[in-house]
Amino acid sequence: MEPTVITKVEPPLGWVIFNRPQVKNAFNLRMWEEVPAAIARIAQDPQVGTIILRGEGGNFGAGADIKELLEYSQDPLLAQAYAQKVNLCFSTMGQVEKPMMALVEGYTLGGGAMVATACDLRVVSERATVGIPLPRLGLAVEPLGIKRLMETVGLSWASKFLLTADPIPQEELKLSGWASSVVPHEELEEEARNLAERILKNSPTAIQMTKRIIHEWLKSPLERKEKTLDAAFARCMLGEEFQEGARAFIEKRKPRFFP
Repeated sequence: MEPTVITKVEPPLGWVIFNRPQVKNAFNLRMWEEVPAAIARIAQDPQVGTIILRGEGGNFGAGADIKELLEYSQDPLLAQAYAQKVNLCFSTMGQVEKPMMALVEGYTLGGGAMVATACDLRVVSERATVGIPLPRLGLAVEPLGIKRLMETVGLSWASKFLLTADPIPQEELKLSGWASSVVPHEELEEEARNLAERILKNSPTAIQMTKRIIHEWLKSPLERKEKTLDAAFARCMLGEEFQEGARAFIEKRKPRFFP
């Protein structure tokens, strides 16, 4: 059976590619299982500095596989298992400490749009169709997905995107901050690679600790650990990469963070 997700390493980039082009990369249960496993696996590769998610065949992801979802809706246990798989996907993405970027092209709807939202950055093609039409199917978005959308664009924009269920105009994707950049379709991959290159010029430890601090601040006050925040900052300040970065600044040269 062909995998629903393909991974590819092109140091320093790691690619996670959704592989159901025949259905515009609609997410079925198997795909919800394979996506977090692929992301977790590629995040452990020491050659990978930035992870890029994209869809095979010109669509990022056209939402959930509705026929399968309808079948699961007939059985409470299956429905609960499905919800748990979706929740695990977003939870896993939230724990990754390497930058993640979505190449948003073609249909990016429902679950596909929420997976893109769970990334740190989203490079959007001018030809992309982005929206969260689940309420028109009688469904709400999975709670962790709604939480991440609110964290990304704020309550007002998130409410508009979710409650209208309309395709989101690209101007609103930019104004809300959902889109990191919107580019002509033929420049999509080049823009993503350029953005990754800019990220990878920085200290790997500083990037990792920055993501750790962001994740910690996004937790509720009861869950948040101040020691984690302090330790992450201290790890940077006491590390060799800061010594190199500071010396490079003083000596007016580019820092050498890599051997």
